[in-house]
Amino acid sequence: MNAIVSVPLGENGRISPQQCRSRGIGGRNLRAGFLQRVPGMAKADIAERSSALAAKLDQELTRLAQAQFDTPEFKRVFATPLTIERARFFAIQFVHYNVNRRDCWAYVQARAPWEVKRVIWEHEKDELHFDPRGDADHRELMAKEAMALGASAAQVANTGPTPLLQAAQMAFVYLAQNLPWLGALTASHFLERRNNSDLMDGGGFSARWRKRLVDELGVDPKCLISSNVHVAADVDHSNSIWAAISDHVIDEETYNTALRGGEACAVVDRAYRAALAHGMESV
Repeated sequence: MNAIVSVPLGENGRISPQQCRSRGIGGRNLRAGFLQRVPGMAKADIAERSSALAAKLDQELTRLAQAQFDTPEFKRVFATPLTIERARFFAIQFVHYNVNRRDCWAYVQARAPWEVKRVIWEHEKDELHFDPRGDADHRELMAKEAMALGASAAQVANTGPTPLLQAAQMAFVYLAQNLPWLGALTASHFLERRNNSDLMDGGGFSARWRKRLVDELGVDPKCLISSNVHVAADVDHSNSIWAAISDHVIDEETYNTALRGGEACAVVDRAYRAALAHGMESV
């Protein structure tokens, strides 16, 4: 368990991220140190301000995620006429998307504070090892869904991402490696928030895509084992990671760091959806 370390405040009465990083402070320890050392403010007032900033960020990230569905890139994905071949292409590409997400979460975890590493560890157990909702890890579920749509095991194994999709995946990795850890955490969280049907009017991306497969192609919903799991899993994942983020939003600086991470991810997310639509149109 991390001990609370005494850190001198800067001229603005705050503990800088650089001080936190160099002294290994994070999470509840960071909040405890912050509450103890701000002159002229009661702890209750500081805690209330931190809570208000977290609530503001919560609302802004949800607004930003909801707005994705009204962008030209997302509209293009859902407006592209759907065939079984295009559905198959989409499913195979999402196997690569899942692997890319594992890379990104690993980079985020490497730079996050101890208690956040533990939250990410629990998150990644479902993805990498075993999710009881689907009796498999998530990559296996995505591969099985692609094969349920008619892809062969060889196609799933040997079909790589298109150049546009690969470029977008490289951009996701860049965010995970180069944003401040809180911004990188929020960036990776943003994709799951956008997929959280409890937060998104009209459902998250997976729920909307599943509906297209069922309504337009007549696919049996039971065959969509990955989509079914992700509709549920990303509610849990989004909520657990948000709890870790909100615990670290303690002032305007951390608020802006987190928000910029969400905004940066929204841009790459749009690029990825445009690349998906382009790929489907080519099939």
